[in-house]
Amino acid sequence: MRNRIAALLLLFSTLSGFAWAQDTVTASYNGFPIPIMPDYWDTISVAYITVPRALKMTKVTAKVNINYPQIEDLNVFLFSPDGTRTKLLEHNCGSVRIINATFDDAAQSRFSETCPVNGTGTFRANEPLSNFNSADSSIGVWVLAVENNRSDSRAGYLNDVTLTITGTSQAQPYFRPDQVLNSANLRSGVVAPGQVASITGTSLGPTDPVIAPAGAWPQTLGGVQVTVNGVVVPIRYASASRLDIQMPFNLAGPQANIQVTYGSNVSATVPVPVQATFPGLFAERSGGAGQAKALNQDGTVNSLLNPARRGTYITVYGIGLGVVEPPAVAGQVPPASPLSVAVNPVAASIGGVPATVSFAGLAPGIPGLYQVNILVPDSVPGGAQEVVVSNANNGSQNGLTVQIRP
Repeated sequence: MRNRIAALLLLFSTLSGFAWAQDTVTASYNGFPIPIMPDYWDTISVAYITVPRALKMTKVTAKVNINYPQIEDLNVFLFSPDGTRTKLLEHNCGSVRIINATFDDAAQSRFSETCPVNGTGTFRANEPLSNFNSADSSIGVWVLAVENNRSDSRAGYLNDVTLTITGTSQAQPYFRPDQVLNSANLRSGVVAPGQVASITGTSLGPTDPVIAPAGAWPQTLGGVQVTVNGVVVPIRYASASRLDIQMPFNLAGPQANIQVTYGSNVSATVPVPVQATFPGLFAERSGGAGQAKALNQDGTVNSLLNPARRGTYITVYGIGLGVVEPPAVAGQVPPASPLSVAVNPVAASIGGVPATVSFAGLAPGIPGLYQVNILVPDSVPGGAQEVVVSNANNGSQNGLTVQIRP
């Protein structure tokens, strides 16, 4: 019996050590020095630090380098990707000119208490960095914010920031509501019926991406399955950091509860608000700005060298225009006849001039893709002109252009 208990204790300690194994990731701001402006500029200097690993945090340290004539003018705050905030300094240390310090909860004293003349050493922050232990994950963009809100005559530089984060690896699929994106313009915040959404995060699927073959989209791809309000939805692309899915056309509010399963690992259920439409148009480049993916009336690609004529139609492509009639099924290939038309009327403008829309609905042959045919007004100026479509009081992104003949 004693030997059996010893063996069980050994097994338990081994499993416990495995379950709580710690991992560490280091990430830095690597850009040019960021100016810290006088107070009257009413601006905050911000350094963005991208942390590529998903850890449930147990310890965070921050090494900060700031050169400024009088540190007591400054507020210095650190934000995690989910918005958790910790104050490193707040109007402390009088005429100290340099911060070249590591903020660490294990340090003996606070920077604000010691105020080292050369700004160098390891110190505690005004608030504990263990605040971040309650944040949901380390992965994403961290922000160091520095504000001068006391002096109209002094200025300086935020030079460097390095974060060292320790925690347990999050092996289960992980994403946040703000990582559920409109696949055309990468905006987040809501989803709409029939919308193609890109979920970005960590451990979402296979390391080597898998793309569905042409035709209808499957409900399982690369070992990944996604449910929305408990219903399995079609999936086009699966990788460790991104999934492309289509929302059901009968999706109703107030929210879409999204869950990802990869193999035996299951994510938390992530709620995202639902609205009737969430228009996004495709650009030639990722991100949704610049030249639109558009065709001229003769079927040629709209471009700087091939602009559209006034009085002719251009076709732009996007997602998120909501329900259609006749009804469609998510993931299925829309037929060429009958065409499925957007139920919510679609308006458009080119160069700020209202433009007639002759058709807005699903593009035949490609699941989830909408096309909008727009008549180029006679009064539109030549050159690159912004194109916007809207329906149900929701508009597509700004900064997308089509080329109009001079």
